[in-house]
Amino acid sequence: MKTVRRLFFLALVLSAPASVSAQNELQVYRDPADQLAATQILYDYLTGLAWDYLDAREKEIAAIKSPGQVAERQKLVREKILATLGPLPEKTELKPRITGRLERDGYFVENVVFQSQPGFYVTANLYVPSRGKKPFPAVLGTCGHTLDGKASGVYQTVWIDLVKEGFVVLTFDPPGQGERLMYWDPDLGQTWLEGTTAEHSLPGIQCLLTGANAATYFIWDMIRCLDYLESRPEVDPKRLAVTGNSGGGMMSAYIAAVDTRLAAAVPSCYMTSWRRLWATIGPQDAEQNMLPFIGSGLDFGDYALAFAPKPYLMNTAIRDFFSIVGARETLAEVKRIYGILGAEEKVAQFEADDYHGYTRPRREACVRWLRKYLLSVDEAYTESEPVLEMERDLWATPTGQVLTSFKDAGTIGTLNAAFARRIGYKPGMPASGAELERWREKLIAKAKELTGFTRCEGELDIQLRGYVRRPGMTVEQLTYLSEPGIEIPALLCRPDNPAGELPAVLYVPAEGKADEIGEDIAALAAAGHIVLVPDVRGKGETARLSKRDNLFQKWFSPDWDMALMAFHVRKSLVGMRATDLVRAVDVLKKVLGEEKKVVAVGKGAGSVPLLHAAAFDSRIAGVAVQNGLVSWKVVVEAKYHLRQLDNVVLGALAWYDLPALAAAIAPRPLVLGNTADPMGNFIPAEKAAMSYGEARHCYELTGGDLVFIDRREGLGIGQAYAAVLR
Repeated sequence: MKTVRRLFFLALVLSAPASVSAQNELQVYRDPADQLAATQILYDYLTGLAWDYLDAREKEIAAIKSPGQVAERQKLVREKILATLGPLPEKTELKPRITGRLERDGYFVENVVFQSQPGFYVTANLYVPSRGKKPFPAVLGTCGHTLDGKASGVYQTVWIDLVKEGFVVLTFDPPGQGERLMYWDPDLGQTWLEGTTAEHSLPGIQCLLTGANAATYFIWDMIRCLDYLESRPEVDPKRLAVTGNSGGGMMSAYIAAVDTRLAAAVPSCYMTSWRRLWATIGPQDAEQNMLPFIGSGLDFGDYALAFAPKPYLMNTAIRDFFSIVGARETLAEVKRIYGILGAEEKVAQFEADDYHGYTRPRREACVRWLRKYLLSVDEAYTESEPVLEMERDLWATPTGQVLTSFKDAGTIGTLNAAFARRIGYKPGMPASGAELERWREKLIAKAKELTGFTRCEGELDIQLRGYVRRPGMTVEQLTYLSEPGIEIPALLCRPDNPAGELPAVLYVPAEGKADEIGEDIAALAAAGHIVLVPDVRGKGETARLSKRDNLFQKWFSPDWDMALMAFHVRKSLVGMRATDLVRAVDVLKKVLGEEKKVVAVGKGAGSVPLLHAAAFDSRIAGVAVQNGLVSWKVVVEAKYHLRQLDNVVLGALAWYDLPALAAAIAPRPLVLGNTADPMGNFIPAEKAAMSYGEARHCYELTGGDLVFIDRREGLGIGQAYAAVLR
């Protein structure tokens, strides 16, 4: 082993570049091409998995040749979509109330409020023709991402177009829009968040932890909207349709796929294909990701396929950010399926040479389509200039917000928290060592399954890239293979005066590996520890920051789109990063010898993957975590949370929580320092310990050390985490 170590250092010296700028001296990758490739590693890996799923689906669709096979696929699609949503609520009394009425030329508008589930108030407008023969066909109008929701001028125009042509129209505010802002502050007179996507995604992240989805609430609202339409005597329940644009196009596609009561559908500025969406703008906000959608063998075409052979118009824009090429490819696929059912003419695509939005050409195409199939009127249609209403006149609530109008009003966040309390993991208290082992084995198996963790046994392929001298240590720059296609850059910090009796330290920073090289890492090396600091995939040199605006990075995660892409293909950042850390232990054992003791220190966002890695790999002899999230439970219970998407494991709370992982590490020493709440704020040690009753019990049972500390400024890492580092 000494010979291996001498060769390791010699190869390093020989491969070191002659000079390195001070600015990037700790970067493992020096060549710009290598640097770019590193930022693409995670994306390319996930893309490969996505393409495998989509390739397999395409073969399944190509194999459909008969109406019976179409019916089987439709049943499968509905089952798979519903499986991504978690259980739907039970139907309860809608308790509808008409709170206002506007008389207009040829129609009237009723302001309506009802409860799609107890305490979840839906604000809506019902447009009803005042002339013509009843019952009328009806359209569910779904809104895109506008803060004023159903009252947005462009959407009012669509509803007025339709009601003037003889359709009843029910349009509603989606959660987080219009009168249903979930983070409304009455003193500010606005939401605390910056736009509808944050209103959707903040509770959407909480839903993922329970195995539900923000889309569950959107879809359930639409199901109950159709229930309300069916209750109205003016409506013909056999002639129900849906249309909407952008986020409303998404909702139109969703409800058409799962609710068989609809007779026609016109989603606008949404339909494309996942290959094209993935390669262009990527995933969108929470409710637009029914997870794991791609990993369930689904694509956009399945929305329309599930609706066959009923009339389905894909309303599209050539210059939309939803790829027009993807829409055309999807149409070709779906048209073949409609052809099998003898209804090829009932699925079509309208293209306008314009941009994203429910613009006039698409509005007119929608009216023509719905008139043709629900009114048997097949002729040209030209839109007239509508008279729009003031937003205030369309309020269904007294204050313009459900949260300030109804004392029992709930939000997606509060309803999901109640759901979590019903289905959530109940801490186990093993009474003996044997019971603990059985419990631990079951928990670890489930955690590996849910995180998508893989244990790679292949070649590490350690590559030495250079070295840097720092006071008291030599920093070796290297890469290793975590799994095929995933090369991890890392720093191996060798002290000038190593203390052979001290353990090597796997150091997991909150972000990049170079961030703390002059702080705690330098202190560990000064004490004689050898320290390995990897950039787990998606961090440091391997980070591929989203091209979206800073809002998503601010609230959700710097690499939020990578997190969602991972969920789509049955992976998670937590599980993949745990794989990287277990392989980092392999590196330390290979370089330093199997007999070398290895402990780990994790900071901030590195803490959740580290807890999983330590639970999965008993070679990690002790763990210290600083500024780590206290539990997932507090995330779903909180109103606000910050940058927690990285920490999510889909459906985890039904099976385990972070304190359970801590218990699974027993009796190996574990120190939790400066534990954090969902906003990243410090929780005093005494209070943090109260959340870890299960872990404290297991440590008492095994005689191990579980320590909660408040690491004050100036308290050195060696002293703070002495229970682990000795």
